[in-house]
Amino acid sequence: MVTHNTGTDFKSVIDRIRERAAHMPDRVAMRQKRYGIWHELTWSGLNTFINEVAASLIGQGVKPGTKIGILSENRREWVLTQFAAQAVGANVVGMYPTSPANEIKHLVTASDTEILFIEDQEQFDKIRALDGQVPALRQLVVFEPKGLTRETYLDLTSFDALHARGRGDYATYRDEIDRRSAAIKPDDTALMVFTSGSTGAPKAAEISFGNYHAACCLIDECFKDIPNTANLLSYLPLSHIAEQNVTVINALATGRVMNFGESLRTINQDLRDIAPELFFGVPRIWEKMYSNLMVQLKTASPLQRRLSDLALKSARQRAGTARGDWSVAQRAANLFWDLLIYRHMRSYLGLGRTKTALTAAAPISPDLLRFFRGIGINIREIWGMTETTGAATMQPDWGECEGRVGPFLKGVEGKIAEDGELLVKGGIVFKGYYKNEDATRAAIVDGWLHTGDVVQKFEDQSYSVVDRKKDIMINAAGKNLTPSLIENTMKASGYIKECIIIADRRPYVTALVQLDFETVRLWAETNGVTYTTFRSLAENPEVIDLINREVTRQNADLARVEHIKKIWLMTKELDHDDGEVTATMKVRRAKITEAYAEEIERLYA
Repeated sequence: MVTHNTGTDFKSVIDRIRERAAHMPDRVAMRQKRYGIWHELTWSGLNTFINEVAASLIGQGVKPGTKIGILSENRREWVLTQFAAQAVGANVVGMYPTSPANEIKHLVTASDTEILFIEDQEQFDKIRALDGQVPALRQLVVFEPKGLTRETYLDLTSFDALHARGRGDYATYRDEIDRRSAAIKPDDTALMVFTSGSTGAPKAAEISFGNYHAACCLIDECFKDIPNTANLLSYLPLSHIAEQNVTVINALATGRVMNFGESLRTINQDLRDIAPELFFGVPRIWEKMYSNLMVQLKTASPLQRRLSDLALKSARQRAGTARGDWSVAQRAANLFWDLLIYRHMRSYLGLGRTKTALTAAAPISPDLLRFFRGIGINIREIWGMTETTGAATMQPDWGECEGRVGPFLKGVEGKIAEDGELLVKGGIVFKGYYKNEDATRAAIVDGWLHTGDVVQKFEDQSYSVVDRKKDIMINAAGKNLTPSLIENTMKASGYIKECIIIADRRPYVTALVQLDFETVRLWAETNGVTYTTFRSLAENPEVIDLINREVTRQNADLARVEHIKKIWLMTKELDHDDGEVTATMKVRRAKITEAYAEEIERLYA
């Protein structure tokens, strides 16, 4: 395991909360939207709340090192539970609410979770189905008890009841809470985050309090131009390190406001409500935003469509020139179209006040980057992973550097191994994998984290990620191919949601393609193409012809050896329950190539 030297300035998560409660007690710390109304909690209120929940946890027998799991969509109770558990020295274990029962069994067992906080009856039913299969689990706490008020399985209690007990017990346990909080050391585990499990069972990565502290310092340095009163929208799973980094660690570092919408399904309205100054989205979010905007443009009036087309054409013409090098004419054109079109597009997306937007977790299409930058969204690529507690590199404003993911952040070291793999060192490098010393030793050698990413370094000290080392393919002619480059080039099309290429030891490149149902549905209705289901749409000859034309068009941006020669349109969406994608929607290549082996062979017949 890595030991972190954080110096004398180390502050734990709890230290930071208590400082803010003392120095800015009435400033808003978080908001939760329920039934259309945003409810606020101040830093003083936050501190009081977590102390009361912490008291109840001690009363429930929680000791330093006890594993407390959280299985829920994002909501303020997720973070309140996290902070309360950390205050008493417990280890928080984040779990994806989309996980099926068999995957939850692995997560609970692999982490030795004893107490599990769940969102509602849906999650309870998954745990009930595992009766007798997770013996370490001794108690359940539910955030939304509707339908479960008479249920006693695993000593089920509601979060509100737990909090009420803690409010009464706080005086009894106050000194013990203070003692445990003061005893927190940099190397103590703060959070367990499961890896995606795209090539095997997810591993529990231990993120220490020292990692949190180092990440807080990086965020403080990176976003100095964004006010400390700025809004953050928490919508990606809090069990993912990116959401912890951008929302929780950000708020701890700067005092920015955590906002929790009603659900992931209300993200568009929630974004418009709070208009965040800083926004993070994985590529799929940006692809969805682009698709939604294109759908709106297709249904707009003829005049609006014409003006929007002219505005986007103007943006594309400027895309090849860095903003700092724009001529007077280019600046004037941008200002004109911004007043007329771009600002309305940003407002529609809920990004009208966004100073910095971020994207990470997977490669994003250069066309998408150019589009969003063209309409005035300062989108910057970052690189990081669970094992680096989130971001380790970041592009400068407007992505103006040679490498796609920018240079390393201050205090983080990087170097390239002989085989091209990126190695990283610094306070953000995780402790190791829980109860998996072999995997930890393979990942961290002499203090250097072996990331598994093959990268290219440029003269301006920025980097581009070529691909995952394990994913690089070699065709029948011995040519190395980068799957992510080809796949993301295809996904720049608004009609293509997912693309999985086949090329390893093959004479040419083929692909399994999943269409984007919303945009293809709209195209079909506009062009008089009848369909009833996803399958009937995907099997329609006119739709197949549409996607083939899109693939041919996108091939123009690739080298000839990378061109996709044939495709097969998938007749269903990739599904987490079927094991085709992970909880973070990463494709499980081995599973898919096995499941669609016959279709793949027909592509080479």
